[in-house]
Amino acid sequence: MGVNTLCKFRGVEKIVKKGLVMIGFSIVFLMVLGSIAIFTLLFTPIIAVRKNEKGKPPRTFSYIILGLLLSHWVFFLSSGYTLFPTNISDAIFMPVWVVLGVAGLLIAIYEFKNNKAFAIPVAGLTTICLLFSIFINGISNM
Repeated sequence: MGVNTLCKFRGVEKIVKKGLVMIGFSIVFLMVLGSIAIFTLLFTPIIAVRKNEKGKPPRTFSYIILGLLLSHWVFFLSSGYTLFPTNISDAIFMPVWVVLGVAGLLIAIYEFKNNKAFAIPVAGLTTICLLFSIFINGISNM
């Protein structure tokens, strides 16, 4: 039986349409889930700082590093590195991960002394970033 013969059956046509609809719903669901995760990572330190106003507020530089970490993750997950030529993306990919990871680690250590509510989410995101960079470096050296 050829493809044209199979497509003439109404059952196959309904299954194909139902499959496309399910793929569409899956993509929308994953986008909603991803946006919730990003907003959670972004707003958790801010809410924690507002509720815990006993200590010093975080420095502006800490907010900048947190914003850079989050924007870099969004850039990576949205395949932003594919927009660059291969040699440029290979040259900037690993150093950006490591520099942001180390900067986040330093900020987390500094803020842990001043404001633990802000330091814990930053330390978690930094840990994920550093582990991911080690993982990517190991895979690329295979």
